[in-house]
Amino acid sequence: MAAESRPRWLEKLTERIPPRIRILPFPAVRIIFILAVVNILIWIAVAIVLRSHPLLSSSAILSYTLGLRHALDADHISAIDLMTRRLVATGSKPVTVGTFFSLGHSTIVVITCIVVAATSGALEQRFEGFRNVGGIIGTSVSAAVLILLGVGNAWILVKLVQQLRKISRGEVDTHAAEPGAAGFNLEGGGIMVRLFKRVFKFIDRPWKMYPLGVLFGLGFDTSSEIAVLGIASLQGAQGTSIWLILIFPLLFTAGMCLIDTTDGALMMTVYTSTNLARDTIAILYYSIVLSAITVMVAICIGTIQILSLIANFSTGPFWDGVNNASDHYDIIGGAICGAFVVFGTGSVLLYGPWRRRFDRKCGLISRNIQLEITGKKYEDDELPSKSKKQVEVNNEPVIGESAGFP
Repeated sequence: MAAESRPRWLEKLTERIPPRIRILPFPAVRIIFILAVVNILIWIAVAIVLRSHPLLSSSAILSYTLGLRHALDADHISAIDLMTRRLVATGSKPVTVGTFFSLGHSTIVVITCIVVAATSGALEQRFEGFRNVGGIIGTSVSAAVLILLGVGNAWILVKLVQQLRKISRGEVDTHAAEPGAAGFNLEGGGIMVRLFKRVFKFIDRPWKMYPLGVLFGLGFDTSSEIAVLGIASLQGAQGTSIWLILIFPLLFTAGMCLIDTTDGALMMTVYTSTNLARDTIAILYYSIVLSAITVMVAICIGTIQILSLIANFSTGPFWDGVNNASDHYDIIGGAICGAFVVFGTGSVLLYGPWRRRFDRKCGLISRNIQLEITGKKYEDDELPSKSKKQVEVNNEPVIGESAGFP
């Protein structure tokens, strides 16, 4: 139905797309394309405005670059990937997780720039205290969410491993299972299970990432940079209106939203690949690999953020290293992207040998089970014939006695 509702020109364009790119689901391609077009339109509008204000060009380019860079921060990638994984596990196909997260984060940026541009010097003197309070709140929320999601996904990881072991022992019929991630039985007992289910149910739609993005944005790790740009622009070009100052958060939002949306859409594509959907074992294999990476990333980044809060009141070489790590989240975020590529490529290369060994193991187990079933059936088939012969033998004297023989 979805394909029939598309325009014919879009169908012809899709046929010309290389097969490797065509594997991307249409919703993912659509949202990435829309964000790319929006970015182009924003830059066209900004270019028209900057023709009359060329002194603002360098600040505009820097703002857009900061947005692209901040989208690669470790907390962004971790939150978007973890929540995409969680929503896919419920059976949905979210492509706008990164979009709403970025919009929520950017809301703080826009509000900050408006306030700074409106009050300029007065706020500049008091902004440091507000920034410190917001940094504590934002970092605490970010660390708590990442660690909680990491622990919750670790629980899902354990259930996935248990599911794979059940399949290897022949306890689960892979053909009976749903091909999607939602089909896996991740239920269990205990208070921790009910606790995590309540937490996960809070964000059951992509748009609910917006308030989470707002909370993450309270850290002011990049909002402060945009605010400084706004103040510098007001001081460098006297008479600059507040509408011109809004160019900077707009470009920042456009760049960050483009990268975060692409990240979320690509993660959704990986988790809901139609090629993997035909093979339950393949889904489990890649889900375990990706979940293991995201769990390690989330817990590590959350731990770094907690340590960075403690580092504000501690001294020593260790805490200096923690401060350096928290000051280079862009490098950590790039390393996370690289880790996904390396581990993803490695898992693809190792899948063939692992699958052959797994199939041999399952084949031996299924053969043994079949032999046990066949042996039991053979015994069941033999039992009536033996009983029949015994009845006939036992009945012969009775017949003889009835016939009058001694």
